[in-house]
Amino acid sequence: MFYALAITLCLAVLFLALAGSSLLFLPAMLFAQRTVRTSASDNGANLLLAARLLPAVLAAVITLGLALPAFLEFEPHSTHEGISLRLDVLALAGAILLTGMIVRSWRMLLATLKAQRFWRKNSERVYLEGINLPIYFVKNGSSLLAVTGIFRARIFLSRDISETLSPEELRAALEHEIAHVSSFDNLKQILLKITRPPRWLKAFHEADAEWSGMAEIAADQSALVRGASVLDLSSALIKIGRLSRISVAANAVASHLVPPTCNSSLEQRVMRLSELLQGREQTTAHSQTRSRKLMLTMFLGSAAYIACIHALLPVVHEALEFLVR
Repeated sequence: MFYALAITLCLAVLFLALAGSSLLFLPAMLFAQRTVRTSASDNGANLLLAARLLPAVLAAVITLGLALPAFLEFEPHSTHEGISLRLDVLALAGAILLTGMIVRSWRMLLATLKAQRFWRKNSERVYLEGINLPIYFVKNGSSLLAVTGIFRARIFLSRDISETLSPEELRAALEHEIAHVSSFDNLKQILLKITRPPRWLKAFHEADAEWSGMAEIAADQSALVRGASVLDLSSALIKIGRLSRISVAANAVASHLVPPTCNSSLEQRVMRLSELLQGREQTTAHSQTRSRKLMLTMFLGSAAYIACIHALLPVVHEALEFLVR
């Protein structure tokens, strides 16, 4: 009974925390969407991603970092407390939510593997100086320049793109894909798709589309920092944008130089690059600064959790008792 009650409580808390935090932070989501349109693209993408994933992260912290430790600490193993109907309903909702996330993850994995197998079916690996990632030349592909994988990334390049782009433009395009790998954009895609709420919460779906466009702009800027030419990258975008792009399964996780559905984003990217070419903006490397800030935030958050955990657990256990009754 002890472990059944623990699982039931965790599922109920997960549902309550995720549903409540999603509604609570909806204004923050809308604020982030307005803010990113006027902020630097890399910071804007990070801000939007943080606002979008904050409810899911908070729900996980509350469930695994507070509710579960409080139950294990204060609930006797010989407990005979029953499971009320209210707790059953909330736990069922949490189970449905968690199952949906697992099913989405499985579908994404299958779709991505299927796309990789299809692209590698008639391809050969090529080597370019200065590019450490595996590059596969897809002979029967159509307008394909994408990177798949997270920790073992692969770049897929089709014949028509390799013939359309000059060597300098191709290298600039590849630097863009490498920027996606360095930023773990495929992992971010997975997290966004797993935690995507119902369709009637349009703000979250609009935020996902907005993040995708901002992430492409951030990858453009990172490519420039890595040495790509503004002129070469903008020329590559325009040339590939004119080609008929392939249709990729919606569940497949891949970062494209020009995603199949991104006409407005492509125009915005070309405009940003044109401003850089005319000297209206400056691009600098912020990756190390962002990494330091992220590490500092995680350190401070962990320190605060360790300092407050013992004082919070009794209060959390009382709240859990209210759910059980």
